[in-house]
Amino acid sequence: MRKLTKNKTSFFLGGFTQSAFLTTLSRISGYVRDVFIAAFLGAGIFSDIFFISFKLPNLFRRITAEGALTSSLLPIYAKLRSQNSDYVAIKYFKKIIYKVTLLLILLMIFFQISMPIVVSVLAPGFIDNREVINQIITLTRITMIFMPLVSAVALLGVATNVSGRFWILSFTPIILNSSLILSCLSISDYWAIKSLPLGIAMVIGGLFQLIFMIVMIKKYKILNSKKSQKQVDTKNNESVINSHIKQTWRRFLPAAFGGGILQINLLVDTILASLLGFGSVSYLYFADRITQLPLGIIGVALGTSLLTSLSRASALNDIKQFSKELIISLKIGLFFSIPSAFVFIFYNDLLIQVLFERGEFTFNETKETSLALLAYSLGVPAFIMMKSCQPAFLATGNTKTPMYIGLILLILNIILSIILMSFLNHVGIALATSIVSWIGTAIYITLLVKNGKITKPKFSLKEEDLNLFSVIFYSLKTILISILMIISMKLFQYTIKIFNLNEVFILIILCIIGFFTYILTSLIFKFIPQELYDFIYTKFKKAK
Repeated sequence: MRKLTKNKTSFFLGGFTQSAFLTTLSRISGYVRDVFIAAFLGAGIFSDIFFISFKLPNLFRRITAEGALTSSLLPIYAKLRSQNSDYVAIKYFKKIIYKVTLLLILLMIFFQISMPIVVSVLAPGFIDNREVINQIITLTRITMIFMPLVSAVALLGVATNVSGRFWILSFTPIILNSSLILSCLSISDYWAIKSLPLGIAMVIGGLFQLIFMIVMIKKYKILNSKKSQKQVDTKNNESVINSHIKQTWRRFLPAAFGGGILQINLLVDTILASLLGFGSVSYLYFADRITQLPLGIIGVALGTSLLTSLSRASALNDIKQFSKELIISLKIGLFFSIPSAFVFIFYNDLLIQVLFERGEFTFNETKETSLALLAYSLGVPAFIMMKSCQPAFLATGNTKTPMYIGLILLILNIILSIILMSFLNHVGIALATSIVSWIGTAIYITLLVKNGKITKPKFSLKEEDLNLFSVIFYSLKTILISILMIISMKLFQYTIKIFNLNEVFILIILCIIGFFTYILTSLIFKFIPQELYDFIYTKFKKAK
């Protein structure tokens, strides 16, 4: 049995497991939501209208919840808390909340006024159809109200994450998904805009998310200072707070571009897809939703907990711990993302058919969406590794490097998408996104090794030697057991053909067989990342 160790890494792994568990539940609720949307709207003009109106506020949600605002704010807030400056940290945090909320409200008003121009940029392919454009404008004006609400939730989530309660922020998407699911029951042809209930539900869901976050923060007294204001409120503290606020704003814009590059690329995908006619936007959306399963559960959980943990290590100038946690994060990402990519590649058509083909979503939509899923699948490991690499820069306050990398990737994505879509239509757009993500991952890792954030490659087969070679070698081992997993799934699939079983039942059984084959093989060959294994085993023993 492996030797169990308790060390500084437990905070990172604890955050990861909390986030991953709750994010799994939120993703399940998200898929139920998408099944309802697919059944009631299909994958055509009606769904395109909603997804385009959903794109802009969702872009801000992902940049704030998973990117710029949190990555600019969190390292400074974590540093102040680690220095036992609770009052200073909390006052700094509250001032940022007020300023950012006001800014976002003003930004929302600006978008409301300029919405016709914004929509013409988001959906250039629909400009000639005035009825469709007007519906998108109206619906986007409603969904934009969601933007300041969810951004405030993301900012408050920084405080809950630093306190170690990662589950609170991870739970909030379940509230939104529940609201959208219920609203689907109101979708009808009687509405002037068929997807109008979804837009209204976004705003209601965002409001309930904010209420939930405020209640939890008050319940656990997360923003209550341990020291009285009389003891610590001095001119010196005010000067420190103001200097940190200025530092946060200086970091924000580079972080907004660098941290949100994947989301910006997906927005570019939507803009280009609108040029291909009705349906293409929806094909890419539903395919992206499948790839968001590992990206959302593993990538976001890793990125969220790692940014918090690396910020603590950076504040303490613990370079060795910084590198260790980063490499462990890459290995965990590979452990989950590589088998996911294999399943998406070999079972893309079955996944789309079972999850979405019902009601207005027909066989043709399944075919086109599954091809987009195949293209996106090739980039899944890269998507997740980028989620681990970016916090390594953001935790040290370096937001400019991700911004420069993001600019390069954005230009490459536009060029590749235009070239490939001329041959492969919407599939070419998805393929370009995957290729660009691998290029981005290569750039990030090269810079991290050069800057000493990742230990340089050193040949060693010992698991405790955490360096770049161990990551490369580990990826090869993970590919091997993923191939064994697919072989076992294919053998079962060929065996049961004679029984003519329902596709839903077949997919469930295939997933169970694939999961247990992968986990058991990993356990036998000891391929599960040791630190994750030790942490889960320790928690399991305590639970018993």
